Amino acid sequence: MKYFGYKIPSLLLVFFVYACSPVRYVPDGEYLLNRVAIQIEGKAANRAELKKNIRQKPNTRILGVARFHLGLYNLSGKNEERRLNRWLRSIGEAPVIYNHFMTDRSVIQLTSYLNNKGYYQSQVTDTVYYRKKRAFVEYRIRPGEQTRIGEFGYAERYSYIENTLKDTARVMKEIVQDSANTLIRPGSSLDTDLMEQERERITRMLREKGYFNFSKNLIQYYADTAYRSDGLQARLLLSVTDNPPDTAAYSRYTIGKIRIRFDHEPSPSLPDGTGVRLDSNYREYDISFRDGLKIKPKLIAETLQFQEGELYNVKKVVDTYSRLQSLNLFKFINLAFRETGDRELECEVQLTAIKRQSYNLFIETTHNSGNIGLGGNLTYNHRNLFRSGENLTLSVWGALRKEQVSKEEAFFNTTEMGAELKLTTPEFWLPLFRMENFRRNFNPRTAVSLSYTYENTPYYNRQIANARFGYLWRRYDKKWLYNFDLIDLNYVQMKDVDDGFIEGLQNEYVKSAYKSHLIFSANFSGTFTDRLQEGAGSYHYFRWNLESSGNVLQAATTLLDIPYTTDESTSSTYRQVLGVRFAQFAKADGEYRYNHYINRANTLVGRFFAGCAYPYGNWKTLPFEEAYYGGGANGIRAWQSRTLGPGSYIPEETYPNSVGDFKLEANLEYRFKLFWILEGALFLDGGNVWNITPFENRRGAKLGSDFYRQIALGTGAGLRLDANFFLLRFDWGVKMRDPAQEKGERFVLIENGKWLRKTVFNIAIGYPF
Repeated sequence: MKYFGYKIPSLLLVFFVYACSPVRYVPDGEYLLNRVAIQIEGKAANRAELKKNIRQKPNTRILGVARFHLGLYNLSGKNEERRLNRWLRSIGEAPVIYNHFMTDRSVIQLTSYLNNKGYYQSQVTDTVYYRKKRAFVEYRIRPGEQTRIGEFGYAERYSYIENTLKDTARVMKEIVQDSANTLIRPGSSLDTDLMEQERERITRMLREKGYFNFSKNLIQYYADTAYRSDGLQARLLLSVTDNPPDTAAYSRYTIGKIRIRFDHEPSPSLPDGTGVRLDSNYREYDISFRDGLKIKPKLIAETLQFQEGELYNVKKVVDTYSRLQSLNLFKFINLAFRETGDRELECEVQLTAIKRQSYNLFIETTHNSGNIGLGGNLTYNHRNLFRSGENLTLSVWGALRKEQVSKEEAFFNTTEMGAELKLTTPEFWLPLFRMENFRRNFNPRTAVSLSYTYENTPYYNRQIANARFGYLWRRYDKKWLYNFDLIDLNYVQMKDVDDGFIEGLQNEYVKSAYKSHLIFSANFSGTFTDRLQEGAGSYHYFRWNLESSGNVLQAATTLLDIPYTTDESTSSTYRQVLGVRFAQFAKADGEYRYNHYINRANTLVGRFFAGCAYPYGNWKTLPFEEAYYGGGANGIRAWQSRTLGPGSYIPEETYPNSVGDFKLEANLEYRFKLFWILEGALFLDGGNVWNITPFENRRGAKLGSDFYRQIALGTGAGLRLDANFFLLRFDWGVKMRDPAQEKGERFVLIENGKWLRKTVFNIAIGYPF
């Protein structure tokens, strides 16, 4: 009986998915498309790309087996008037009925794809099997030999110069001069996709050199597949047409007058008398606005990547769009170019501002292994404080939490409140350096913030004051974002620390977390992602961070000859600043993620993290807030936050203090769509933290050569509610391998029925990674 609590839901789930026949709504004489397979001779052709050309595919499966969405559809009754039946069909997926015509179209499409890839001798056949109202389709593909490019050249010398088509000859000269960057080389496959990429590359190159009206359709290829008798090599020539439909297609344009139109509306025109003339140190623009100038024109002038008199460059136009969007000041942005006389382009910058001020209120609840909480955050935002794109944010927050330190404690025994004031400006505050080119190419920002946090727990009161000054900038390709915090000052004041609590701690490393201290650091980080847009295909993510703390203070206290103070508990000496000990350490970590898009209902996400911090000098241990920890809703979810490790150490304290100087962690998560806003997940987490400080004396906590034997493993399942603007996540973590157990007994997935009581339930906002 004791297993019914979890066996019954499992049995119901199995019945829900499999009880309904998948062919329940397949009409008589028709067949459910059950499977589609591809058999390829050799490994030359790309299987994934071939699958994209199949015109009819079976119903979506989860884990490659369960047709969950078809099961939902089949749960509906035949009465289409009933609301429940309509709802089940709307969230489910109708059975895919086999269509012979679509199979024929797939054969044609596959053949066309192979021809485009240079497989002109390919053969594609199909075979269909029928069994129990189900159809099984198999495509057999024999690609044959691939035709490759034997010679590649340009056709400019054959007709254009002889016919004195000067504009055409000039364009061909540009193309030939840029031939070192061509994507087409002798030996490459005769691939139409490759040739199309080359057309797009050339078009982009020419449009960056002033050819405003040039189109890729003006580029032509001539392929001679009779170059060799076996047809496996071709001679390829590239040219441009000598009779373009647009007579200005081969002409270069310069930028003429630039007009900036604030408060733009697509249909009504601005009243007379609202236009003004701006004379600045940068250049002259015509400025139009309504009801007062709310944004300084200087900001727009510095954001524009092109200027009057220079050649049109499409890259600078795209970069200007990006820069204007990053200001977060406009809801409508458009750059309208109009041809004038003498091959000139007049540009009108059309802008419509968003609201300058906004308020946001967030209420959230948290639950982590019995520790529940309630919190709120009120944020005020001003997007254009001094009319130059300055973003001011004021946040005030508070939270009540339950920490399971003893059963006698009040329901909410931990209180936290705080406030932060942050100013971000599009200007780069480096007074000794103008750095105009850097600003134009990397869109830098300067950020200044002040914050204060107060935390009251059953064992101590903690106050943290923070001041930060730094820079942010992004590369022109938008894939790399850099952050350099020149000053990051944390002043941590510990008050009313319970003496019994401190005496119960067995290690100086842990005790140091509850001492007042100062962190004065600088850190430099970079973030890379090739994710083009939300939810689009597979993408990579990489982040690295370098941090150094205390060196400036160490040099200053040495120069000022500030006397040392002795720590009686460790007999070590240290210097103080502002009445507290300052930390000295170096820290580096990195994180890599890969999001693999399988299909519209299935995604596989992997993550790897490695980090190391080394304390030295004025303090031989790492401050608690800078240390690494394992477990929690965004880490190894089978453990509570700060309860895993370090190493194989078995915590003796009831309060979660398990932190370390070194961390390894890897995660694998399979995500699948269910219905409506519900998503499911299965995950596997692994890793641990260790210490390298000489103060570490706990058994099994130090990093050693056998660290791999102390890797913790956890698995579990999750349910997510994706409402687009936020995602609420529920994860149920189960321990698989616990390094705190004795050797030979660390596999605890099935432990005489006790494993269920050791599981961890997490509630969080957003994906874990």
